[in-house]
Amino acid sequence: MNIIFVSNSMAKPKTLSMLQVLLLVAGLVASSVILTLAFILPQAPGEHHGVKALIKNPLHFTLHNPQEHLDALALQLGEIQARVTRLDALSSRLAELAGLKEKDIKATVQPPGQGGPMVNAYGLSEAELKQDIDELMTQVEQRGDRLDLLESMLVQQSMRKNTMPSGKPVSVGYNSSSYGWRVDPFTGKMAFHEGLDFPAAVGAPIYAAAAGIVRTAEQTPDYGKLIKIDHGSGLETRYAHASALLVKVGDRVKKGQIIGLVGSTGRSTGPHLHFEVRLGGTPLDPRKYLQGRVKQVASR
Repeated sequence: MNIIFVSNSMAKPKTLSMLQVLLLVAGLVASSVILTLAFILPQAPGEHHGVKALIKNPLHFTLHNPQEHLDALALQLGEIQARVTRLDALSSRLAELAGLKEKDIKATVQPPGQGGPMVNAYGLSEAELKQDIDELMTQVEQRGDRLDLLESMLVQQSMRKNTMPSGKPVSVGYNSSSYGWRVDPFTGKMAFHEGLDFPAAVGAPIYAAAAGIVRTAEQTPDYGKLIKIDHGSGLETRYAHASALLVKVGDRVKKGQIIGLVGSTGRSTGPHLHFEVRLGGTPLDPRKYLQGRVKQVASR
């Protein structure tokens, strides 16, 4: 079969063979398929190919589920919230250990409690989740700084506590001669006694009243066998009339460590420990320290 086309512009008619007709029909079918696929298949953003370039609002279908991504963000948000809760609990315990009140600490204010019925609930968008996560991370960092401050204060407090001569130098409950003016046992004249005398048996252990560094461990005419411990900031303790010295110059001692043995060496009438506290070389009343009435030492 032949199809004959006649046109006024042509000098003679054109004839299409059966093969040409079949090719024409196949081309029309292929064009229909292409148009259909252009509406269905997803295209890359910003790309325009063929017929799709003529479509103002093409339909987009993703090959993955966006809700899965949102669920992952929500899970991350929950983990951060749990971390913030643990940080809050830790900061409260540290504040209690440091003897501080929560209101006195400059830090992020804990948000008030929340609750109530759930009305018109809807899922958070990705942008909203990211914003919440950023805000929570800021809170985590602020609470971390807060804990660092508390830790520093605890360390300083512990150092002050350990370097304050508040521990008993010997295991006795009273002293035989107090700090201040008294009658000298050798001359009978009034003289100033610069420390406390603790009666104890020869060989009884002498304990460091605070942590520090040994600056003197030697025999002297008046103090007998003497130990001086430097506690920093000009604070010093002295332990006199010992029968034995168990530390040497330069040793770092801990609070409560045995540093010597009670004796009656030097200018002494009998076995006892003469204990002094000095600040910048000036003698202080040791009872104020041993009774915990001195909270902080200022250097002079």
